[in-house]
Amino acid sequence: MNLFRLLPKRLKRRMFRYTPAGFPDPASCGAFYDARYTIFSGEDMMALEYSGTEAQRRLFARATSLLPPSGKVLDLGCGLGHLIDYIEETSLSYDSYHGIDVSEHMVTEAGRRFAGKGCASFEVRDILIDPFTPGSFDTGYILSVLGYPIGENPVATMMEIIERMFSACRVGIVLSHLAPGRKEGLKFTTVSEKLAVRCEKELESKAQIDDDGVDFTYLLSLRKQ
Repeated sequence: MNLFRLLPKRLKRRMFRYTPAGFPDPASCGAFYDARYTIFSGEDMMALEYSGTEAQRRLFARATSLLPPSGKVLDLGCGLGHLIDYIEETSLSYDSYHGIDVSEHMVTEAGRRFAGKGCASFEVRDILIDPFTPGSFDTGYILSVLGYPIGENPVATMMEIIERMFSACRVGIVLSHLAPGRKEGLKFTTVSEKLAVRCEKELESKAQIDDDGVDFTYLLSLRKQ
């Protein structure tokens, strides 16, 4: 029995608002989300740090409109597998889905939920340590993943994650990040235009920004030239 499920809602809300300053490495990030999943088991949005289902689905809608899923889909930071649910519910076309995450608890639960879906698979994987062969997938997504600084040089870590995902996907990828000056307490942010220019230069990609100027999360699609 998970005794954390018996905690009062008031205490859970206080715990939900806790945000660490950052992580020394991806493994530490995975351990943090393992703990969140244990505490908020059965309450997916709190475990994943979304304000609610509507916010998560809005992000998925924006991401898939920028780059519709096609062929083999790679989802970095898959969490509990909600993206594959969204893709199927909205009748978007794809051949297979592979979710990776550094949280063992979430990958285990995602695998349990989608055990009967042969076209969906999940694994615990740190792409910085164990990258995919270039062109292994077609379209890739990095959603609600890059908001915490990781390592001594968080921007370099973020760019390496983006580069390895971009290399793994033949068509392109979509990522989300946090815009500066829009929400108090966000410590690791980037200007969408500056990140787009850097990605275009370093990855030789074609970038497209989805930024409404209001939401604290913007999206960036990177396509192969």
